Amino acid sequence: MCTVSNVMDGFNERWWPKRDALDQFQGYLTPNSVTRDEFDKLKAEVAALKDMLKAAKIYDEKTGQPDCESEDKMAKLRDICKLVGVDLDSIIKPKAADQGGAG
Repeated sequence: MCTVSNVMDGFNERWWPKRDALDQFQGYLTPNSVTRDEFDKLKAEVAALKDMLKAAKIYDEKTGQPDCESEDKMAKLRDICKLVGVDLDSIIKPKAADQGGAG
């Protein structure tokens, strides 16, 4: 298993044990259900995850491990990043962008 995928598994297990994450999480991140402190704490954790993914991506490249993150994992992670305002595309580009388009 590539390191990037492993890091994402750890984050997913922390936030979504045994349930479809985004449906539950979107309800959690409504203006009336979460304090600013809770939101900021989550955003900081997601930003730290981004740093971990960046390091994992470098490790995977140096050890010859292919990109093996699943689209399901990436979709969940991208949705969380979008909700808290953390850009993930600078580290892991969406598959659709990699498969053609402008450029």
